[in-house]
Amino acid sequence: MPAPKSCVQCGKCLEVCPLFKATGREELTPRAKFFLESICAGDDQGAGLSERDFKSLASLCLSCGRCEKNCPQHMSGPALVTDLRAKSKGFTQACWDLWLKNPGLLWPMAAVLSKFSPEILPEPFGSARKRMQALFSRSLEPWADLVPQAKFEERKVMLFKGCVGRYARKDWSIKAERLMDGMGLIRGEDADFSCCGSSYGSAGLLERRNNSRAKNIEVWKDAGRPLLVTFCATCLKGLREYSLADFAGDEELYESWQECLTPLSSLLLDAEVKLRENVPEQVAYHKPCHAPDDDTDQKLVGLIAAERMLPVQEGLCCGFGGIMQLGAPELSKEVGDYSLAQHTKCMKSGGQILSGCSACVIQLVSLVKDDYFAAHWLDILK
Repeated sequence: MPAPKSCVQCGKCLEVCPLFKATGREELTPRAKFFLESICAGDDQGAGLSERDFKSLASLCLSCGRCEKNCPQHMSGPALVTDLRAKSKGFTQACWDLWLKNPGLLWPMAAVLSKFSPEILPEPFGSARKRMQALFSRSLEPWADLVPQAKFEERKVMLFKGCVGRYARKDWSIKAERLMDGMGLIRGEDADFSCCGSSYGSAGLLERRNNSRAKNIEVWKDAGRPLLVTFCATCLKGLREYSLADFAGDEELYESWQECLTPLSSLLLDAEVKLRENVPEQVAYHKPCHAPDDDTDQKLVGLIAAERMLPVQEGLCCGFGGIMQLGAPELSKEVGDYSLAQHTKCMKSGGQILSGCSACVIQLVSLVKDDYFAAHWLDILK
């Protein structure tokens, strides 16, 4: 059995860590977390961390995963933090669990209450108020039409709407279904999918994550293993992370699942684009941390925006960070503000920032200034 990997403190993670880029604070980096974790484990540094410090360490990570890709040993900061969070559950995780378990009830209620709350609130309530308003925001006027050219004969498909597409931005789901209908895809009945599991996993709520995975697999199997389409980059990542163990070791079923996972944008790359008179002068694409290497959302936005598309800036994180919204909202905002500053430094007033991740859209909408707009790419379609 190979020896466990140990951080060599090379600092490669500092080059890509959004928290370090935005704040300059090295104690927030994966390198610092691995070092402190070694102290806690008692490797060679003496006494471990206090319970309070342990929980604090576990809360300060955006779970973007960039460190693992840049690490010579492929050590994962998010994996470490997930493990720490799983071992140090507290009030924050209980709140996050409740929030994800009851979106149909709590999300609309919180959005309504946010409209009547004071403009200035202490953290984390101030940031939460803005995100609640952003969750249901539909301020962007469509400026493009897509006419799908790809045609499928008797190909069954199911839409994985994600929590946001199912409970808050139902208009995204309606547009996605209309686009799929235009390609001749045979849609089954609206499926009772659960959360993709990604938000549960990064919060250390591993039992919840596993239960969500099991339910989603069962729904998909019962429907006859159809093509599984999604319009959220984080949902796609979460679904792709299902392991062979989630399929009880059935390799054929696991491989079929992976083959069926399809980003909606990948089906639209040959679509005919029709622009309206209110087309913006400039469009930026925010590349989600969880976007796949072959980011068809970026390709589709480039296809629609054409010469209006600004150069895509790599390595920017929106700062959403899942459960970190509750534990350290000020850090989340700082990372988001840094990202927006990079997007808008060469953007004229009225420019639009588009993304293909539900969480990124919520975060950017809650932070963007009045001179600019942030939205999902589905928002620009009629």
